[in-house]
Amino acid sequence: MAAVAAASSGKPEPKDVTQDESKQLERVFNYLCDFAAKNKLFKEREPKLERKSKILAYKKNPEAVKIIDETGRELSPEEIDFELRKIDDECADITQRIEKIEAKEEKKIKPRDLLEALGKLGKKATKKEIEDMIWEVDENLDGCVDWEEFQLMFHRNIKDTTGLEPHQLFNVVQFMMYDKDCGGQVSVDETMHMLYSRYGREGLDSEMRNLFGDSLSATGDARLTFEQYLAAVERKLPKRIRGGKVLTGTEVAAGAGAS
Repeated sequence: MAAVAAASSGKPEPKDVTQDESKQLERVFNYLCDFAAKNKLFKEREPKLERKSKILAYKKNPEAVKIIDETGRELSPEEIDFELRKIDDECADITQRIEKIEAKEEKKIKPRDLLEALGKLGKKATKKEIEDMIWEVDENLDGCVDWEEFQLMFHRNIKDTTGLEPHQLFNVVQFMMYDKDCGGQVSVDETMHMLYSRYGREGLDSEMRNLFGDSLSATGDARLTFEQYLAAVERKLPKRIRGGKVLTGTEVAAGAGAS
């Protein structure tokens, strides 16, 4: 369908998945697989890493930074060294547990994984919304998304020129592909390389402005949250008229089979 639509409009057919996109796609899939189990460990490790960061700051400038315990007592240099070794051991153990999960041969994205990943991006979703998102791409109807389904979903959306391809999971994945440090925001620098490899120099500026709008400046410091990104990609979807009403891209996709 996408090739026919592109040919009839006189536009070139969208290129296949680029090497960089393929690399980032696999990274995001591995990140989302068993995310719920890994996220529990991420949360356990996070305060330890924050404490370690403060101790390292003390090591650099002991006159400016104080390390205290839970009672407010300032620790001695020996106590600080002991705590740092303990934190390193604990973090190494947590990292090994995460790696053990990631080493599983059978990898699938389950509803709980997607729900918690969206929550980390600041997007609240209901159980039904998550199930619908997975159902759109779940070819074997097992209630999960495997690697083959994940790849097929991305390829169909990349090649789609109609705006009718189910795109809920694609939007999540595309954002996470740009957000390489998993910080919950995408910057101009993070998006520019991938957009250039897909659209070339001629289409880069247009695509960047589609995403960042008026916030795109010469300083290159614009950033988008996931919600802002969703609003930007929604504007790109084609709109059609039905019964005198202008439909949004989401309504077009949802009602593709309606008369």
